[in-house]
Order: sequence, then structure tokens, then C-alpha cells
Amino acid sequence: MSVAGINKSRLNLTKSGKKRSRNTAKKRRNSSQPIGGIFTALLRKLCISGACVLILAIVGVGCLAGYRWVTALPYFALQDIKVSGNHRLSYGEILNIADVSLNKNSLAVNISEAESNLSDNQWIKSAAVRRQLPGKMQIHVREKKPRFMVRHNDVLYYCDSKGELIAPVAPGKFSSLPFLNIESEAMDKAGILPEFMNKLSRRELPFDPGQIAWIDIKGGNRMEIFMDRLGLTVLLGLDNWQEQLSHLNTVWKDLKNRGEFRDVAVISTGKNRVWVEKHSSGK
Repeated sequence: MSVAGINKSRLNLTKSGKKRSRNTAKKRRNSSQPIGGIFTALLRKLCISGACVLILAIVGVGCLAGYRWVTALPYFALQDIKVSGNHRLSYGEILNIADVSLNKNSLAVNISEAESNLSDNQWIKSAAVRRQLPGKMQIHVREKKPRFMVRHNDVLYYCDSKGELIAPVAPGKFSSLPFLNIESEAMDKAGILPEFMNKLSRRELPFDPGQIAWIDIKGGNRMEIFMDRLGLTVLLGLDNWQEQLSHLNTVWKDLKNRGEFRDVAVISTGKNRVWVEKHSSGK
């Protein structure tokens, strides 16, 4: 090996040694720097978090104080509360259920809570409460419509056209409605009741709901309808029952035109035929 080559290799060694020493020094400095930086960053974050919490607390206290002040102002006192859609429940009962009253601060009324209280009532199907600042409020309710009375667990209930229970019959607000009975083997036929009652309401049948004393849906696809004042029983076949009602209308009108209706005791429909049974002599 030449002298020049040896000298070059020595120079390279010295250079690499210097670089290593410099890198080592840098690493030592860098290793000492992060410790101080971490503490500084943590302290900064804690200060920012504390300031945010303090600001939020101040804002919250201010909002609470402002809410209490506003809800105590006489300017927002309720002077006019209108109630609509109620027939069964009185004006006072609606206000009591909604926990709303005259002179109460309008902003202090929780609208969603008032609607929830009304909707939870057994007579109310749905409710909507609207606030009109500064001192007006509107309450609209949709009440359930009782169509029948039924016996459930030895208690008499009002029920709707689907046969669903509404509320127990109370003596203070008694409504004279047809008594409904559905035999256990005929429960699948209860679905015709809403449409049947709609036809009665639209005057599509020769009698109206007020004339019916009771309705009995029996096994064997039969509905028995008794009208106390007329002393008349109608036996309606439930197979193609709407067509049977059409035949019933035709015979009913014919009997009246002949002047024979007052003698009729039973009218039966079924299989596209109508049978008429008259009162026996002496009855």
C-alpha cells in the first residue's frame, strides 16, 4: 500500500470520528430538550383548559340567571289560552293535564312536557301546544271517539270502533253507547267494525248508531244487531258482508213501503238472500 493511500484512510477515520462525536453531542442535546418541552406543553394545555372551564362556568351562571329573570317578567304572563278539539274533556281539565294556567309565565311552560302529559291521558290520541309570545298559547287535542261499551275483567269500558279499550265507564260522564260483545272464536272478524261504523255514520244503512242497543259478533260468521226501540234483530252474514248490507237496505225499504215494517221481528241476511220473521200473534 502506498503512503498516500494510508494517509487518506487516516483522514477518513478522523473525519468519521469527528462526525460521530458531533452526532453524539447533538443527540444528548436533543434528549435533554424534549423533557422541558413536554412540561411546557402540559402547562400550556392546563392553562387553556382551566380558562375554558372558567368561561363556560361564567356563561352557564349568566344563562341561568338570565332565564330566571326572563321567566319572572310579567310581560310574558299568559293572558289568553285557547283550547280546541276537546269534546269529552273540559277546558279546565285540559289546562290541568297540561299544567298550564292563566298568568303563568309563557316561557316557563315546557312545551314538550305539556304535549307529553296530554298525550298520556287515556282520552287523548294526540296533542299540539303552540306558544305565541308574549302572552298567548294554543292547545289542540285529538280525542279518542268511544263507539261501544264492552265488559273487560268485570269492568265496563268505553272502546273505539276497533274494539280497543279507552277508559272505564264513569257515572259522572256517562254516554249511552251500544254494548259490544265478540265471542272468542270470532275475534278475527272484529276488523270489520271500523268500516261498519263508518257506514252507519255516513247514513248508508237504514238505521243509525243511536238505535242500536247491542252488537254481538258470533262464531259462524254472523253479526247480531238488536235495536231496542224497534224491537228488531238483524242477523248479518259476514261472508261478503257489504253486499249483504245492500240486500238489507232493499228489503228494509220494501217493508216500509208495504207498511209491514212494524210487524217485523227479525231480518236475516246471508248467501245473497234475506229472510224476514214477523212477530207472532199476541206479541
